Order: sequence, then structure tokens, then C-alpha cells
Amino acid sequence: MMDDLEFERVVVENEKLIHYHIRSLRINDANQDFFAEALFALWKAYETYNDELGSFSTYISWKIRNALIDKIRKESRNNEVESLYQASILHEKGYMIEDQIADHYLWEKVRDILTDNQWKWVYYFIIHDLSVEQIAKLEGVTRDAVKNWGRHARNKLKQLPLRD
Repeated sequence: MMDDLEFERVVVENEKLIHYHIRSLRINDANQDFFAEALFALWKAYETYNDELGSFSTYISWKIRNALIDKIRKESRNNEVESLYQASILHEKGYMIEDQIADHYLWEKVRDILTDNQWKWVYYFIIHDLSVEQIAKLEGVTRDAVKNWGRHARNKLKQLPLRD
């Protein structure tokens, strides 16, 4: 086990490696969260390195890259769960367009010409910017069903006169 001063030297020597992996994985690290995660991975690698198993540089590179990939996956899962939760809240509250839409008259006219499922597509996809996948999960239908709702809704909306 090495001392703290030696670890600081290891950090200075491998800072470019951390930035390399962040760039190679195309990570936007504005808050330096990924850099901090990579530093922690470097520290764990520093403490667990066994020189009989291979070179230190290969080991730390592997540990840093895997830690960054794990963080990407975790954040992706968290974002998906959060957006599904928000969508379920919207679904439970019903179609509360007053909170999201400025021109109530226009959206009421749109809703009047669409079927319930077509309106669901407009409401979730256009107004709340949910993905087809999220809408399908929320409504308990296939992605193709949601795409079909959108296709028919777009066709009807093209026929909607913009002025009365």
C-alpha cells in the first residue's frame, strides 16, 4: 500500500487518462461528477492493485473506464425511471391541459377532432415530450399502436384549418 503523497502523484500522472476516457465515451461532464467518479475509481485501483496480475496503467485504465460506463448506465436508468414516474403522475391526474398549454381554445379544437387515443398521442408526445416507448409503457400498448395513433392524428391535424 502506498502513501497519500504518492497517490497525489498518481492522480497528476493520470489526469489526462481520465479526461481521455470522458471524451472517448462522449460524456458531457459540466458538473465534474464523472471526473469525481473516475478519481474514486483511480483510488480503488490504487488500493487494490496487485503487480503480479499485470501493469498498473492497464489496470487503472480498465477500472476508470468501467466506473464511467457504470455511472452512465446508472444515470440512464434514473432518468428513465424519473420520466416514467412523471408520465404516470400526468396519467393519474388525467388530461390537465390548463397547466401546460397557453392557447386553450386551439387545443380544445384539436381534442374535439381526434379520437381518445390520438389525443393521448398529442398530449404525451407533443405537449409533454414523451417518447413513443414511454407512451406505450404508460398506456400498456405496443410501440406500433402509439405510432399508429400519431400517424392518424397527424393526418387529421393537417386538415385542421389554422384560422376560423
